[in-house]
Amino acid sequence: MDSKDLSRKTAHLNALLEQKLGLRKGTLGHRANKAGRLLPGWVRRNLRQLDEAAQMSENPKLARMMDTSALDRAYSTALDYLKTINPKERRKDWWLSLASSMAFNLLLLAAIILGLLRWQGII
Repeated sequence: MDSKDLSRKTAHLNALLEQKLGLRKGTLGHRANKAGRLLPGWVRRNLRQLDEAAQMSENPKLARMMDTSALDRAYSTALDYLKTINPKERRKDWWLSLASSMAFNLLLLAAIILGLLRWQGII
């Protein structure tokens, strides 16, 4: 894997991170850290590994020390996971989660108010 191939792959992953998760700034490793819990640990680790390799590829002596098969594996697994992310589904799930937590809180508040009114003898 030469530096052009590696830079093409990291650019592709950067584009996917921007498209799927809305991460626009920084290197691949920075975006992986910024994603946090949105990505599993093994995907973040693979992205950081590819970012370190991209930095190493700028130095010819260090570029020869890279394990290309491990980098190809890291790229393919990260790519496979990023392709499965559906931004519309994530947004819908977020809104549903917000609505369900608000509904639960309102029911809990109503139960507390009814309990207090019953305790005071108003009901």
